[in-house]
Amino acid sequence: MSHEKDNTGELSNDMKQYREGLVETQRKLNESYDKLIITLSAGALALSITFLKDVIGSSEINSPWVLLTAWGFFVLSITSILCEILFGIKAHKKAIKQIDNRTINKEKVGGIASFFSTVTHLVASISLILGLLFISIFVYINIEENHGSRETTAETTTETTTETTTQ
Repeated sequence: MSHEKDNTGELSNDMKQYREGLVETQRKLNESYDKLIITLSAGALALSITFLKDVIGSSEINSPWVLLTAWGFFVLSITSILCEILFGIKAHKKAIKQIDNRTINKEKVGGIASFFSTVTHLVASISLILGLLFISIFVYINIEENHGSRETTAETTTETTTETTTQ
């Protein structure tokens, strides 16, 4: 690509089009990513509530703090994405003003809002992963405990039935 810039230092038309395509792809990827994080976090939250109601039911809940921690991470993930979108809007407005004021090359593009948008984006991802980890631990603890107690109940029932039959 020896024709990246012309004699005036401007990008060639091919490079401008390529750059525009990259910017559009990045926008679409960010949009998809945000939707995916919200969908996964909200879905995991709803699924864990259903698990609690339908699978555990009236059984004793083991390590409820693990479940509450998972829920906290899912809520943090959803909240972080919402904040990331708000900071992204503010950053874009700031960047437009910077272009209009011809200060875009002298200041951080998007200002501090751009930084907070990046941070909340990262927090959302990490929170989702931690939420999934904690919900997996909770399910394991409670399935294992309930499965073990069901086996004990089945053995006790079998022993009682055997004793009654032999008497």
